[in-house]
Amino acid sequence: MAGMSVGGLVSGLDTNSIVAQLTALEQMKVTRESQKKENAQKTLDKFKDLQTRLGNLASKASALETQNKFNVFKASSNFDDYVTVSGKEGATAGQYEVTVRQLATSQKVASNTIPTINEPVAPSAFGGNDTITITLSRTQASAKTTGKDFVDVMISKNDTLKDIVNKINAAEGAGVKASIMAMADGDNRLILTSVETGTKGFTISESGGTSLLQTLGILKSDEGSVALSGNALVTKKGGATKDTTFDELNTSPLLKEIKATDQIGINIGGGWITASLATNIGDAIDELNTKLSSDPSTSNLEVTLNNSGEIIISRVDGSNIGSETASGFQVKIAEFDNSDQIIDEKRDLGKFETRNTFANVITEAQNAFYSIDGMAISSRSNSDDKTINGTVFTLKKITVETDETTGKDRTIVGPVKTSLSLDRDSITSNINAFVEEFNALMKFLDENMKTTVKEDTDKVTGKKTTSREIGPFAGDSSISALRDNLKRMMTGTIDEITGTKNNGYSTLNSSASRIGITTQRDGTLKVDNEQLNKALDSDFEGVRRLFTSNSFSDTVGFSVGNFNKKSQAGIYEIDVDGTVTLNGTPVAVKDIFDDKIITLENGISIETPGLGQKAKVTFVRGIASQMANFVEKAKDTVDGYYKSSEKTYQARIDSIQKRVDELQVRVDNYNARITKQFAALERNMGNLQAQTANMMSALSGISYRR
Repeated sequence: MAGMSVGGLVSGLDTNSIVAQLTALEQMKVTRESQKKENAQKTLDKFKDLQTRLGNLASKASALETQNKFNVFKASSNFDDYVTVSGKEGATAGQYEVTVRQLATSQKVASNTIPTINEPVAPSAFGGNDTITITLSRTQASAKTTGKDFVDVMISKNDTLKDIVNKINAAEGAGVKASIMAMADGDNRLILTSVETGTKGFTISESGGTSLLQTLGILKSDEGSVALSGNALVTKKGGATKDTTFDELNTSPLLKEIKATDQIGINIGGGWITASLATNIGDAIDELNTKLSSDPSTSNLEVTLNNSGEIIISRVDGSNIGSETASGFQVKIAEFDNSDQIIDEKRDLGKFETRNTFANVITEAQNAFYSIDGMAISSRSNSDDKTINGTVFTLKKITVETDETTGKDRTIVGPVKTSLSLDRDSITSNINAFVEEFNALMKFLDENMKTTVKEDTDKVTGKKTTSREIGPFAGDSSISALRDNLKRMMTGTIDEITGTKNNGYSTLNSSASRIGITTQRDGTLKVDNEQLNKALDSDFEGVRRLFTSNSFSDTVGFSVGNFNKKSQAGIYEIDVDGTVTLNGTPVAVKDIFDDKIITLENGISIETPGLGQKAKVTFVRGIASQMANFVEKAKDTVDGYYKSSEKTYQARIDSIQKRVDELQVRVDNYNARITKQFAALERNMGNLQAQTANMMSALSGISYRR
């Protein structure tokens, strides 16, 4: 039968057994290599397990790493379909009664009629150029992130209405979105809608052609722009109108009281021009315009009031007021002396900014007006996060409306009662979960880094034997460094907040042990929840800084805006010229935008009120922030802890497998060779026996004949 052999029939030797034993001796070499592969695979599996556990730790840390995430508040509203409240960075507990009189709306404008959407819109507007650059204002969030106020969109001569819409909408960070409205056959309109609500709206300009925006009917033919005050004149019923008298202007306890002797003043660079507030806002504006028109240097300027109570300064002939000119305008309510110099300032209407004058306005943007505990507030957004630090009021519906006929209020719902309270239980739960995950990771590392001696008893001889079991991570310096770094971050002191007094605030909570997270005898950490709760009650800000990424400054107006995983903690000193040092060492400055945002090469951006003064800004990475950032870098770096090890062990496994395959081939060849040799031995011995028999037979025949 093919493949079957019976050994030793001639020789009497058990050749099959001999071949098997000899082959088994060679096979042991393969077995030893296979065991090495198995051990390497176990180690690789442990590294993958480590990767998962590090990810779990980072996930728990992420719930505590930023001030927004750390601030867990319970929010309530008795009419949550009208007003809600929420907490973010810097929030504090509080109760508020809110009345909403007007919601903020977005600016929406239209073009003139465009006959078709699939043909070039206005080639004649390009003149001798093939392209025109449209410049759009950015959203506040995009401007803060990028450090740039505008984004450019290149329009080509052959672009259709569809092309223009797609290009505007593809402009990342733009403060405007585009759409097409088909009014009728042959009557298509380009619709531009502000992304953000409020009177800030959006701005648009062009360069490189003749006048595409005028040709399309987006801007008026005179390309007019006006200057708009940053703050509004507010009454308890909303924005001021021309009929508003000075005593109706909001006089909350937080603002200086306006008196009948106070005046409104406008400064356009040549000194203050004032008007009396004795009657109403409209009369005061008329008086200002009379004085402006009487002076040849200002006769082309006019003051008006928009529907949100903001002052508008425009040119009588409709021409542009440039941004540089607008930034120099000032409007204040104050007590002036006889020389029109301010004695006591009562209201500053903020920095003036330019706004386009659009040809076809569909919706005029307006600000939201609401009151908090009777104090009138104007907000350009329906989510106001500026009035009370860290507290966000989201306005959904008006609660009071004014009858235009009678002028009387009609209450839709009573003052919305909202509250924000610290959810201490959720915070302590997040901290406990973080510590538990840390303990689990430390236990996992310790178990896999140690080498143990195992005792066993031979069942036949009864003798005791010992063997060493080496942990997969034993002797791995990278794992040892990983463990030490994690332990240091968890139990060390945050130097940037140790004994530091900043913004009038001082904390002693600069390490986990100070808030009840202590090391036990077995090396694990334990949370004393009673001590932790006491720390949260007595020094919430200190506990928050201990865990999160945060910053503080010794100078008002300076703060850290953005940062990334490369950003280093420490004290950043800003000089008058914008140069920066970190803990005394110069730091590379990437960009300075508008003298107000300093971007560093390490990802830190420092927001300033303007260059010209020195300041110190401290950037802190708390425990959770350090952990999350450390794990992220370990994951993403090619030479990271487990990525490099995973690569090393996988290469080792592949190499061992190659060696196993080679050895197995040798063993198989060896088995075939000695099997063949023993088979040849049997044949030779068989032949020899046959020859011997023949010879003996021949000899026996010779003897018989004699």
